[in-house]
Amino acid sequence: MAIWKWSAADTAQRIKAGEVSCEEVVQSHLARLDEVNPLLNAVVVPLHEQSLARARELDRRRKQLDELPPLFGVPVTTKINMDLAGQANSDGVPAYQDNIAGEDAPVLANLRQDGAIVLGLTNTPEFSIRWFTSNPLHGVSLNPWDPDITPGGSSGAAAAAVAAGIGCIAHGNDMGGSLRHPAYCCGVATIRPSFGRIANGNPSAAGGRPPISQLLSVQGPLARSVADVRLGLASMARYSAFDADWSPARDSGRGKGGALRIAYQADPFGEGVCAPVLAAMAEARAALQAAGHRVEEVTLPDALLASEIWGRITLAEVEALQRDELERHGSAGVVRTVNAYKDFFGEPTLAGTLRDLMERNRIRRAWSQLLERYDLVLMPVSAEPAFPNDLDLRQPGEIPRLLRAQRFLLMINALGLPAAAVPTGLHQGVPVGVQLVGAPLDDELCLQGAQAIEDHCGTLSDALWQQGFIAR
Repeated sequence: MAIWKWSAADTAQRIKAGEVSCEEVVQSHLARLDEVNPLLNAVVVPLHEQSLARARELDRRRKQLDELPPLFGVPVTTKINMDLAGQANSDGVPAYQDNIAGEDAPVLANLRQDGAIVLGLTNTPEFSIRWFTSNPLHGVSLNPWDPDITPGGSSGAAAAAVAAGIGCIAHGNDMGGSLRHPAYCCGVATIRPSFGRIANGNPSAAGGRPPISQLLSVQGPLARSVADVRLGLASMARYSAFDADWSPARDSGRGKGGALRIAYQADPFGEGVCAPVLAAMAEARAALQAAGHRVEEVTLPDALLASEIWGRITLAEVEALQRDELERHGSAGVVRTVNAYKDFFGEPTLAGTLRDLMERNRIRRAWSQLLERYDLVLMPVSAEPAFPNDLDLRQPGEIPRLLRAQRFLLMINALGLPAAAVPTGLHQGVPVGVQLVGAPLDDELCLQGAQAIEDHCGTLSDALWQQGFIAR
């Protein structure tokens, strides 16, 4: 088996055992990058020289270390909207292409401290604000299964890269589903961690983070297996004083042994769910039941209202703090898209935003009570399979449909809950999957449920490498 096909855990173990050098591992991944990235445009800032130099440095250091850090020599990618020292944090915006970071963001500093080697930076939409991954600076990124469908957004290129075999773990972030939607579209696994689990923010943002972004968005890993997601999460979540909301808590303290109680609802919004999504839910329920867990249908509290709150408070922040930048530096397409979001959710007001934040607290309490009775909630990631690529820009009239389909993502982000996404299989050659939502700090329970589904359904890597468009 080619080195680039190894899991992160296997790669780290083989380096530790002396079976392979860090340089050999990086060379294999760079060769894979050179082979498939011209088709995908996922890694838009390759770091060949830097990653090889880092690999050689680690190989020299290896002889002096009694114990290797957990990701020693493991290749990863990072998203271009986070600071990596010496590289531009452009966020997909041409006006920011010279925004050179002086130091690493905490999430990337943690990965590198644990021995990970950054192969390159992955693409994002302008301002990381769409469920598609394209921008005027770096162009469009494609899905390795099918060039006509989106790899998701905004971490679509991160998911495409790791699915295709470029790196073992990809860094991404999630404010409106930007980890789980790309994982869903590209057939990989991820977790949206609990609030405060991974330190947020960029040192280059001298003014700090906008308040709603700080409240709703998180950093996280994407990988081809749940086990590698666990590895990435453990590393990313190391201490950092940079984010005052970082928490040392690793779990809620609830028991993880024995059968889990899992609630589910396939269509909490009453707006319809596509047949392949319903089939993915049925497959996931069967997998969880086969693992001995109890799965029961419920009515989820205030699902529609929670998704609408996400839209209104997010757009309130955009209008108050980011509208000038958006108008000055954004393309006509991204401005039109954001305006369509505002048309869908309504014009934000101060009084309305404060009411929404109060309602958010009430709905969070209702979900907390639900998650006292159940360990997890199983639900779709989206009401539809992956959309045609750049559908929002090519057919702006479809934006309301996109927003309705993504309510599953928006609801969970509004409530600030952890959620793991995992594939269940393919529908007409396109990945489908589900998400498992937990109570705050129950990230491990989310991953435990995802592991049960993966154990039953398998991973999709081999199928992609044999039949995806990158294999043809």
